[in-house]
Amino acid sequence: RDLKPENVVFFQEQGVVKLTDFGFSNRFQPGKMLTTSCGSLAYSAPEILLGDEYDAPAVDIWSLGVILYMLVCGHPPFQEANDSETLTMIMDCRYTVPPHVSAQCADLISRMLQRDPKQRASLEQIEGHAWLQGVDPSPASRCLLPLTSHKRVSEEEHEIILQAMTCGNIADRDTIQEALEADRYNHITATYFLLAERMLRE
Repeated sequence: RDLKPENVVFFQEQGVVKLTDFGFSNRFQPGKMLTTSCGSLAYSAPEILLGDEYDAPAVDIWSLGVILYMLVCGHPPFQEANDSETLTMIMDCRYTVPPHVSAQCADLISRMLQRDPKQRASLEQIEGHAWLQGVDPSPASRCLLPLTSHKRVSEEEHEIILQAMTCGNIADRDTIQEALEADRYNHITATYFLLAERMLRE
């Protein structure tokens, strides 16, 4: 619910995009509305600013539309001198697409930045949009391992990391090894790869 460029990290070599900062994240059930007001004004959907109940995927689609606009236009669609003017632009869904943006891209942006969340494009509709045809999503889908693989760490470095984790009461040695071999995504492997990344950079 706080999607914005500052929270999006691009890994060019791997062809992967990752999200950061889950401080405002929340679990949701499809069809169940949320009520918590959060996020940054320039990226917030109108229904959040109104204080209404909202559909979580729909507000994320709005934020992604703002991010897409920024990527192709170089500036936010709703960003004025003060918050009051920015709020008015968001509520009116008033923005201008520069002439260098293709008609297909502009159409996708308009489908994502719909004032009525029920009229907003779904993820499936976005994926099937003409502007994205020909884009191969397979590199991201194949990237199942963390970006730092334990195979790049020497045996000596591996032992140092295991020792640090066991001394820090992260987990016992066997549990760490099991998590690594199973390529699990949990606090154990996250800690291991963070320590490995730091070690490889030193």
